[in-house]
Amino acid sequence: MRVAFLGLGIMGSRMAVNLAKKGHTVTAWNRTKSRADALASSGVTAAATPADATRGAEALAMCLADPPAVESAFFGEKGAMNGALETLAEGAIVVDLSTGSPALAKRLDEAVRAKGGRFVESPVTGSKNGAAAGTLTLMCGGDEAALAAAKPILDAIATKVIHIGAVGTATRVKLMGNTVIGLMLEALCEGIVLCEKAGIPPAKLLEVIQASGYASPYWDFKGKAILAGDFDTHFSVDLMHKDLALALESANELKVPAPGLALMLEQFRTLRAMGAGGEDIAALIKGVRRAASA
Repeated sequence: MRVAFLGLGIMGSRMAVNLAKKGHTVTAWNRTKSRADALASSGVTAAATPADATRGAEALAMCLADPPAVESAFFGEKGAMNGALETLAEGAIVVDLSTGSPALAKRLDEAVRAKGGRFVESPVTGSKNGAAAGTLTLMCGGDEAALAAAKPILDAIATKVIHIGAVGTATRVKLMGNTVIGLMLEALCEGIVLCEKAGIPPAKLLEVIQASGYASPYWDFKGKAILAGDFDTHFSVDLMHKDLALALESANELKVPAPGLALMLEQFRTLRAMGAGGEDIAALIKGVRRAASA
């Protein structure tokens, strides 16, 4: 397929390369054009604007940082005719791999349908390692016909595709999932700091956890990174903060109390204030340690 790809960050760049590896013709746009240029050796062609990338494409995939970035790239900047919608072909399939809001997903769906196309919201999980290997898990919202049309795109980047329901539902599930991740990470960091204060090697805590009924691959992934002081970014503090804020908006909309979520949002707000916004979410340990030393 001829695929336009918008957004070449940690996840998007790897997904675009996988699409090219799987035989798709990929034209990509990124706000910082050098990121698109850097993928030329992987078979990805750079475009100057989202509209240029989408012109002539059979499919459009987006992996952008936040709702404002999606709106700008898709609908175009005010007063400019440079958005992807401007050149979206009739009958095209649009897959939004970003994590935004349910309301934005529905707005995109309406705009795509008005052009005679099909839309799938498809937030991802699996970190940059999964994006590079093409083994992501996708949560999808949309009808069966849209998912069928998007299958060549989805199969190129993921090994697990879960159809959640109508447009809007997949985004809610992704936001709930990131809430769970945040709370798990907070529990792990508190446990590690408690061990440190008690003079117990934190590695012993991880050993016990992984031999218990509450073992999880996540404890190994983030626990080992924390113990090694490795905060190389897989999923940044800034993006987690954005997702938790959107999750809290969703909870407020549905009138669901979410005290743990509110706490996690504050924890990640503190990390950003500490200058750790670009680091991996494992940097949460820094905030917990600082609080324990106050």
